[in-house]
Amino acid sequence: MRWMIALLCVVMWTAPAEKPFSHRQHAALKMKCAQCHATAETEETAGFPTAAQCRTCHVSMAARTIPAKRVYRVRDFVVFSHGRHSMANAACNACHGEVYTQDTLKLARPTTMAACVACHKETRATVECNSCHDLGQ
Repeated sequence: MRWMIALLCVVMWTAPAEKPFSHRQHAALKMKCAQCHATAETEETAGFPTAAQCRTCHVSMAARTIPAKRVYRVRDFVVFSHGRHSMANAACNACHGEVYTQDTLKLARPTTMAACVACHKETRATVECNSCHDLGQ
């Protein structure tokens, strides 16, 4: 009986964890980012897909939470909008890099003021402080 409990503990301890999402495995589908990140073109945040969205293609997928780890973060005093960047025709890969070549998403461009100002200058976007910072006006 003890060996069965020990075996059960070993099996549970070594059970594989949820596999992280791989953009690379989905590259052949040539989907737009907004097909899974539904608010990427219209809202501040792009959002993570829901299990229901995944089941559109993966019909036999069990109901579960999709493992999602946020890679990009901006400071509390920064106002960033995916929607505004989308309306300005900023490509997703300008900040996120070539995600379809990655199994695990990695930070391609830092979310620092210097990086954002450099990009705004390159693309001739405004560098006025209140375009990215809520100055209480």
